[in-house]
Amino acid sequence: MDDTDRKLLILIGENPRFHFRELAQTLRISRQAVHHRLKVLMKAGIVRGHYAGVSVAYSNAIPVAVCGRSRTASIDETLDELGGSELVRRVVVAGGNHLYVIGYLREISELDRFAEFVRRTAEMPDPLVGIYCLDDGLMPHYFVDGSARDRDDYRALTPLDLKIIAAIKDDARKPIAEVAQSIGVSNKIVRRHLTSMISEGSLELQTVVDLGSGGDLFFIMHVQLENGADKRAVGRRLLSRDYFRDQYIRTFSNIPGLLMWVFWSQDINHVRTALNETEEDADVRSVTLNFAYLERVYHTTWLDKMPGIPPKKPMPRKAKSGSGKR
Repeated sequence: MDDTDRKLLILIGENPRFHFRELAQTLRISRQAVHHRLKVLMKAGIVRGHYAGVSVAYSNAIPVAVCGRSRTASIDETLDELGGSELVRRVVVAGGNHLYVIGYLREISELDRFAEFVRRTAEMPDPLVGIYCLDDGLMPHYFVDGSARDRDDYRALTPLDLKIIAAIKDDARKPIAEVAQSIGVSNKIVRRHLTSMISEGSLELQTVVDLGSGGDLFFIMHVQLENGADKRAVGRRLLSRDYFRDQYIRTFSNIPGLLMWVFWSQDINHVRTALNETEEDADVRSVTLNFAYLERVYHTTWLDKMPGIPPKKPMPRKAKSGSGKR
């Protein structure tokens, strides 16, 4: 995997429906080259698939993370059991059986039940439970775990919108003509509805990738801040140093002093530099670096089932603001 491949992955990560022509113009290569590269990336298992669904923001879902060291004897069996919950979206496995379990809640009242399910299933005696901040501006390229654009209100999705979403659920790059034929409407109507849902943010598109299959290493750095430090300012400062092409930072509304810096790199020297300079930052109390080697993504959450039911009029996202407790 070279830099052009990495740029391609970033582009389709931002919008899996980018046309080959648009990708070719941005990357300054031919359409045939784009098609070939994407085919090779999929064959190598680096691109795992393109998916679509009702967005986290539209549904007022609440993304949360439960992480800690697992004492289970079989990680594979544990991942299967975790995937049995309709609240679990994905799990990342890091060194020392450290698990990061990301879930989508309907209501904040589900947090304790979700955390207890993860604690019991993963045999995680001391889990850290965090509620994602979705508006911190520290995920410039990665629309994952509900980080896409947000609004105070949304146009209610129509039955036709839901049919279109269902048609591209497991193939977000499906051509408009195929979508139109499958649901019995014109190409123009499908294009108009897709454009509207994407621009509003009610439709969430995702490309699942495994950069490890391409040789890049996957790290998660826990950055504990000093009391009173501005987490957004520190996060922007870390990202501005441009250690890595693929990176983002996660923050939590109920853990104000913690940043989780997620990045991929082939160069261990860059990782060491990032670690050393972060430790020397005046606003940083401590740093812990974790190497992640496995990720499981589940498309069986309650949110994935929404296209099969009548749409509900969305509530303003602010109506569900508030912090949860462990």
